[in-house]
Amino acid sequence: MIGNTMFKSARVALAAAAVLSLGTLTACGSSANTVTPAAESAAPTTSEAAAPAAPKSSGTFADTITFPDGVSVKVKPAVVPAGQYANNAVEGKIVTFDVTVKNGSKEDLNAALMSSPKVTYGADGTAAEIASDHESKIGASFFSTILPGETQTIKVGYGIPAAAHKDVRVEIMAPNFSDKPAIFKGAVK
Repeated sequence: MIGNTMFKSARVALAAAAVLSLGTLTACGSSANTVTPAAESAAPTTSEAAAPAAPKSSGTFADTITFPDGVSVKVKPAVVPAGQYANNAVEGKIVTFDVTVKNGSKEDLNAALMSSPKVTYGADGTAAEIASDHESKIGASFFSTILPGETQTIKVGYGIPAAAHKDVRVEIMAPNFSDKPAIFKGAVK
């Protein structure tokens, strides 16, 4: 009995040390994200280049959100018909999201945590169920390590009722634990 208690205490201490060391590795720098509206994605004029964008963590599906370390994310929604054997489709449809991550930092990016967006809909924030459809190649898709300057895109699917397509929220986890997540809101079509 004493051996088990000591083993549990050692595991708790080890887990606490791991969490604290992660916090010190990721707590550097600012935690404010920058939203670039689609209309501003073009090259800035001289006066625009001098003024930094206001830090924000949320935008619309047309926007690109950039984290303080230079990693950016964009989400493009689409509504597609579900195949005969689709899982968690709603009303014969699946809402897909192409999630694109560009590593604008100087370090390799383990983007695995960015692969599972939290998707909600409606005024009450109902959680959407993950949907899959082998025929349409919608299913488990994950980011791998993204090298500096590289871009990767994954497609994920969710079951969302058509009546709620006008009010959808997608939250993408930040590339580290100190930054706020990127939140995209709007209608899906």
